[in-house]
Amino acid sequence: MIANVKIAIGGGINEPRDALLTILYGLLTNPDQLDAVRAGGKWRSAFEEGVRWVAPIQASSRLVMEDTEIRGCLIPKGDTVMTIQASANRDEEVFEDSENYNGLREPNPHQAFGNGPHHCAGAHLSRRTVGAILLPMLFERFPNMALLDPASVRWHGFGFRGPLNLPLLLR
Repeated sequence: MIANVKIAIGGGINEPRDALLTILYGLLTNPDQLDAVRAGGKWRSAFEEGVRWVAPIQASSRLVMEDTEIRGCLIPKGDTVMTIQASANRDEEVFEDSENYNGLREPNPHQAFGNGPHHCAGAHLSRRTVGAILLPMLFERFPNMALLDPASVRWHGFGFRGPLNLPLLLR
């Protein structure tokens, strides 16, 4: 019960907040991309790239259910391993220029929401609320929004990761 409450709080509050602030940072520090996203209505792409670039959850533990070998390394049944979404989402074999935000990146096969039986139950809700509603609404209401000092933004966390501050001027 406690674990489920933690997941609901993290998934319902922390992750959408971190995703939204990360995407705002990515778009506002790349004005050419923001212009292209606005012009093409590419809010979904901007959202997917934000959660790829700085996944709100960077790592997750998993219980190994059967003996498994990955790239020559044996992982015995019963061990606990960590999946590192932060690393998977920067895999240079999958993503060109993976260290940089590209709000127009398509396709974008990121692992921010996991996959298979561990796919995030709130992925569709997050895509809808943050990607399809909040992002376009913010830029519609504040078309000249500006990030005052990108260098002052402090990033924190590994379990939950995102900006601790985002000094915006809403115009």
